[in-house]
Amino acid sequence: MMDVLILGQGGREHAIAWNLSKSSEINTVFVLPGNAGTFLDEGIQNVDIDLSNHAEIIKFVKDNNVHLTIVGPEAPLVDGIVDKFNLENLKIFGPTKNFARLEGSKEFAKQFMKKYSIPTAKFHISSDMKDAKDFIEQAKLPIVLKADGLAAGKGVFICHDNKEVNDALEKLFNIDKFNSVVIEEFLVGQELSAIYVCNFRGCSYEIGLPWTKDYKSRDEYNSGPNTGGMGAVSHPFCFQHKNNIYKNHIEIEKILTKTIVAINDVNKTSMSGYLGFLYLGLMVDTDNNIKVLEYNCRLGDPETQNLMLYLTNKGVSLLNLIENNPKLPVQDYNLDRLDSKNQDYCCTIVLAAKGYPESYKKDFFIDLSGIKENEHIKIFHSGTVMQNSKIKAIGGRILSVNVYSENKEKAVKEAYNAIEAIRCYEDEEFSVENNDYVFYRKDIGQ
Repeated sequence: MMDVLILGQGGREHAIAWNLSKSSEINTVFVLPGNAGTFLDEGIQNVDIDLSNHAEIIKFVKDNNVHLTIVGPEAPLVDGIVDKFNLENLKIFGPTKNFARLEGSKEFAKQFMKKYSIPTAKFHISSDMKDAKDFIEQAKLPIVLKADGLAAGKGVFICHDNKEVNDALEKLFNIDKFNSVVIEEFLVGQELSAIYVCNFRGCSYEIGLPWTKDYKSRDEYNSGPNTGGMGAVSHPFCFQHKNNIYKNHIEIEKILTKTIVAINDVNKTSMSGYLGFLYLGLMVDTDNNIKVLEYNCRLGDPETQNLMLYLTNKGVSLLNLIENNPKLPVQDYNLDRLDSKNQDYCCTIVLAAKGYPESYKKDFFIDLSGIKENEHIKIFHSGTVMQNSKIKAIGGRILSVNVYSENKEKAVKEAYNAIEAIRCYEDEEFSVENNDYVFYRKDIGQ
């Protein structure tokens, strides 16, 4: 029996912890700092240490004989926490600081893809407002602007006219003060998240997780500002002919292989190769041509909530995938869709606070008593804390409702039935109900 530590406080970390807590090999799952959901779940224990205090985290790991630490969010990776763990000979799952540049710098990622012939959108990099405006004047709208750096999933702007361009550039350069901005051509198609576990066995032993689709826009039908994600579904291509699914699989595997070989080449002086999760954000057009939109060096959010419920229902522990010691034969969860009997599906819907992703309502209370959780229905918390045994909303994305079912229609229907049963209150005593404090997209799975 071992103890495991998860770093982070969002829905992704709650989902990882919940999946690991089901493992017979694990005694306690610590989550640092965690949220109300990790506080409430059996077998999970929150740790009250600041996520940026690497020295205290390392001390906790040593004092508690933690076998494995898994990094949830991107900021600790970019800040080099894995490098510090390695210096202490502590086992941690995540890429070192140099490898994490794939996510930490959009400029590095785009230049990386260009150098190693990895298919991506055409781009231009600007380090000041004038150069950006001059380039865009000659470009075709709509156009995509991306912050060069971490922006919590909210540093992407799709601009359809000059006003939107000027507003986005003002925010990126003058308000958020990024040093450079990536300007990309606008791609049309189906977005797809292909996430891999690049485990301790090394290159060529990567394990592919089920494809998911993340709904990034705030409003229905992909309108409104970009967010950290308003929902997710597994197997978004399940309606396609099996030949298309197989061809997509081959093309994505080629991109993965190119990426792993290339990033290991960039960091060839490193003592080891890429280790951790590798997230390929892809665009698949109507002719099934695939291009890379972005790289992440951790699991996605809310894709992880979807994936962990899916894997748990398949009897798969993330621990075994990380250790590359699976109890069940590792299969490709996308190619098994070629068998018409495998039509299982998972739907995730995010409940967000009014105003998100800008300034949002907070410090109100959530009543989840109308939802009966079971092996197929699970709530994962994101922006919540416990206050006097009540769940208090403190974040823009509050929680997600996740449903696993044998088919798409049932999963989507049950997910919406569940989220509609949530009640919000202005006060801790639940005397003043106010459901206008929250919202969710009503087209997840369509």
